[in-house]
Amino acid sequence: MTHNIRLRSLLPVTLLICFVALSGCAAVKKPLTGLVPGRGVTTVQSSVSLSASSGERSSAGRGYLVYQAPDLYHLLILSPFGQTVLEAFGESDRFTCVIPSRQVAFTGVLSELPEQSALKSLQLFRWVMAPSPLPLPGPLKQKVDIEGTAYYYDEIGMLERKVAASGDQVSYRGYQSVDGVPFPETIEIRSAAGGEVRIVFDEPQLNAPVEPSALKPELSGMSVYPLSEFKAM
Repeated sequence: MTHNIRLRSLLPVTLLICFVALSGCAAVKKPLTGLVPGRGVTTVQSSVSLSASSGERSSAGRGYLVYQAPDLYHLLILSPFGQTVLEAFGESDRFTCVIPSRQVAFTGVLSELPEQSALKSLQLFRWVMAPSPLPLPGPLKQKVDIEGTAYYYDEIGMLERKVAASGDQVSYRGYQSVDGVPFPETIEIRSAAGGEVRIVFDEPQLNAPVEPSALKPELSGMSVYPLSEFKAM
């Protein structure tokens, strides 16, 4: 009888210990499999979910991203019904924003945008997409300082975050192996000025050929204005 009472009193404690142990195991990241050493990202084509904020202004939506290393990109922002609301083209600091429904475009350098513009965080895109300076998997749970930038690696050696001396930073979350390349599901950019952009990739296609025309804006027939006049976002 006493023995049974002791067993019953120990049972909740035993279950609690098992639950904590299992929870701890579930939280541990598993190393990625199928990675091909030396293989990196040259192009990305993917549906994306986007959110951006700067000061009291914020916006969110869905779209499609085409990227070619090191600094070419074409970002489409879509309405809930699938129409193209805005197209953004970038090459280094050069930036062109097209609004098809109004047949207008704004072009210039991103530094011309007002500080409160959430789009201004895109001037960090080349830095954000630059590969890890160390082959992945890298050093486990370590911080590495290289040329003024701090690189933080997680417990499986993936690049988790990097912070520039200016205060700009980017986080990479939810790595998966895509055609042998470690690629994050989510990228979160935070500029030193306070702007934030979050990009979530949906089944990205890596290293497929990209037509040059997909990365260049077609401005024929459009009214073109300086980028400094663009205040939509």
